[in-house]
Amino acid sequence: MLVLTCSSKLASIRKLLTQNFPESLKVCGALHHVINQNPFRLQVLVDQWPDFNSVMCRPPMEEMTDPSDRYSNTYFLFSKDPQGLQQFLEDPQTVNWKQELQIQGCQPSLTDVLQEVSSKHGSHMHTTSNLLYMRAGLESEILEKMRKISSDELQYSPLQTNEACFVNDRWQLGKNEHSLNFVKRCIQSFPSISVRKQGVDQPIAWGVIEHSMEVRMGYTLPAYRNLGLASIILLKFSAMGHNIGFPIYGHAAPDNEKIQSVLYKTGYQQRGRWLQWTFQPKSPKAKH
Repeated sequence: MLVLTCSSKLASIRKLLTQNFPESLKVCGALHHVINQNPFRLQVLVDQWPDFNSVMCRPPMEEMTDPSDRYSNTYFLFSKDPQGLQQFLEDPQTVNWKQELQIQGCQPSLTDVLQEVSSKHGSHMHTTSNLLYMRAGLESEILEKMRKISSDELQYSPLQTNEACFVNDRWQLGKNEHSLNFVKRCIQSFPSISVRKQGVDQPIAWGVIEHSMEVRMGYTLPAYRNLGLASIILLKFSAMGHNIGFPIYGHAAPDNEKIQSVLYKTGYQQRGRWLQWTFQPKSPKAKH
């Protein structure tokens, strides 16, 4: 296992990873933030260099101090050689299997080796497989339309850190103290878009970019649904991605037809699977 820190090597691996979209989206998105200020202090690991087969982005081991905080203990993984991935994952300097953690990626082919390696350290690893949606760019007429979007009643602005609790309470994968801290860090560090209405104290719709360039935590208050607000937020994020030359993406559960419809109508195309492998270590044996 090697940790890449050289700026030229990081730029080189990012260029190579863009040739493997959509499978490399998670790692490449995290790498984008590493190259640009790296607010989450992520590290880039490879199995070998320069002819790497597997690459991972994760926080430094010394910063993953809470063994129960899987939001902080998050790893992004891509591999060109799933069959040869096991040795990389079993290196204790690559993954801390003594903690709760989650590994995210866009390759269903990694599931078997992750299950095999994790079974040596804990219970069965839970796999969540959702639909991956991606938008690579924006047509000129849509960019022009985005510039003209305005309203006397609605304003669009970033979320404020003190609104993290409001966002966390409505995030399906949140609603706990660890997720609240994660939401705060994302709002502080990455782009977010909220829709605000005059006379309403809290935002009525929002979305947040997280540490792998994915749109997460999107939500619209029930009273303001079916107004196209989610589509506007997604298009604004797409315009942002267009400006920096990186595709914006997101995911939807297979049974969430409403979100799938919004993504489709906004020009996002289904491009494979989004996966999250959640791991729980073995509990210490009770002493008698």
